[in-house]
Amino acid sequence: MSSASLASVPNIGDKAPDFELPDPDMKPRKLSEFYGKKTILAFFPAAESPVCTAEMCALRDSLDQLRDLGANVVGISVDGPFANKFFVQNRHLNFPVLSDYRRDVIKKYGIVMNKLGPLEGYDAAKRSVFILDEKGKVIYRWVSDNPLVEPNYNEIKDALKKAK
Repeated sequence: MSSASLASVPNIGDKAPDFELPDPDMKPRKLSEFYGKKTILAFFPAAESPVCTAEMCALRDSLDQLRDLGANVVGISVDGPFANKFFVQNRHLNFPVLSDYRRDVIKKYGIVMNKLGPLEGYDAAKRSVFILDEKGKVIYRWVSDNPLVEPNYNEIKDALKKAK
């Protein structure tokens, strides 16, 4: 992949790259529609995989607490809207899960994982969390090169508390 097609990971203080992606009902959703509240962008490699399920369910289970800290949650994977719809329904996810099926957003955010397990050339999202302020600036970022590692949920809550 050429460096021109893969951006660098946004730094703290950078404006997060905007995007428009379909939700599980194929309704286009823009990042900018979440402005006005802090937004947790949780990129995950694959719907229904064990670690991704654990992460999305942890976010689901703490959503009230995260909302009390003034934040929305948005999950993003390269899975198609149909797979994400099954994932959302099956796991009772209570926040938007968007489909980056063209893999444009993971390139914009510099978080392309070029191999998913033994699948060489299967570009998926690196497990990543970006917290954006009310205007879309990055106030926290965490990117893992290991898809088996979940984010530190207490660190996410602490970052939201500090941004109050």
